[in-house]
Amino acid sequence: MHYEAVPVVDFTEIQQSNGQFPTEIADLIRAAGCCVARGVIPRAQALDWKASLLSYVKRHPDIRRIPNDSDPQIYSTFWQKAQIEARSHPAVIRTQVAMSQLYTASGDTQVDLVNQALYADRWRVRRPGSVGMFQPHLDNGSIERWEDEEYGRVFRKIWKGKWEEYDAWDMDHRAEAVMDLYGGPGACSAFRSLQGLLSIDDNGPRCGTIQFLPDIKLSTAYILLRPFFNDQNKLDMDSTYFYGAAPGQGQIVKDIWHPHLQLNKTIISCPKAEPGDYVFWHCDLVHKVEEEHNGTNDSSVVYIPVVPLCTYNIGNLIDQRKAFLEGVPPPDMPPQSESEGFEKGHEDRGTPDDILTVEGRRSMGLEPFVENEPGITNGQKSIREAGNEALGF
Repeated sequence: MHYEAVPVVDFTEIQQSNGQFPTEIADLIRAAGCCVARGVIPRAQALDWKASLLSYVKRHPDIRRIPNDSDPQIYSTFWQKAQIEARSHPAVIRTQVAMSQLYTASGDTQVDLVNQALYADRWRVRRPGSVGMFQPHLDNGSIERWEDEEYGRVFRKIWKGKWEEYDAWDMDHRAEAVMDLYGGPGACSAFRSLQGLLSIDDNGPRCGTIQFLPDIKLSTAYILLRPFFNDQNKLDMDSTYFYGAAPGQGQIVKDIWHPHLQLNKTIISCPKAEPGDYVFWHCDLVHKVEEEHNGTNDSSVVYIPVVPLCTYNIGNLIDQRKAFLEGVPPPDMPPQSESEGFEKGHEDRGTPDDILTVEGRRSMGLEPFVENEPGITNGQKSIREAGNEALGF
């Protein structure tokens, strides 16, 4: 077994390190691009959230189930009480901030690695015997990595042929990059610096769990430079073909397009994640889910990404707040038909009263950001002021 390629840390270590990852663990996470934080939420609480979610969709059969009603894996609820509690739980937010601060930013860069901006996502209950739906891919756009000028600056060391010096955790330029130029069904209107899933059942290898290619620097360099070489591995600057980078979709990675990644060997399953464990992966990391679920219990998670406060995310936060208060799906996940269930008609959906912390209220646009906090950078102060103004505070 080689699951140690995905770093594992106990939440208590973050608490004992003043809300940061211990240096040795932080270095491992930065190299791999992913990690499992154990024991963020007590097991009993995580299982209670799962029971609450399942009870909710049972009471509301009009809620959309993906891929279908007979074999649902993804449930399109966004404002259920358990989701709101999970997003605003102090331990969840503390772990998000620790992950976010693995990034670095210049003092004038308009990004706040402490405050979060809500991106409401769905939740999954994958049952034994089910078949996986997601092929290897990257989030945060596709062709935009080459096409958007500011996004391209993120990878300037790679373009200069100095890929060994590339820092995947440098936030300068990422905060202003456009990752959704085409608004397709696979696009995302927010910058999620890290994807995250909170386990609400026992997840693990061979049980339908998520899988990673845990080498963020090498895999990113290869994927970005691949369009400049033909199938004979010869430099080809005339080709206009960008492998797996369809506008409006996430970046797809395939053996036929990216043979040197050797995906059958380099993609591995995430270590066991018990109820209350929190799994993260970098926005540029290759990932997929196991094709088969050969376990005996559900593989269940709530998706809660890390979304730093930046200019790109302020507009999204305004839209998220509006959707939350109205009980409608967020903009990236519109209903497929008028008959699909809207939570606005559900009296038992979550409300602002279910938010557990003031940090949670800020992340949902319901509380102003602190503009004059001692020790913050000029960039942090500037983006907090811009966020407050846009939100009407």
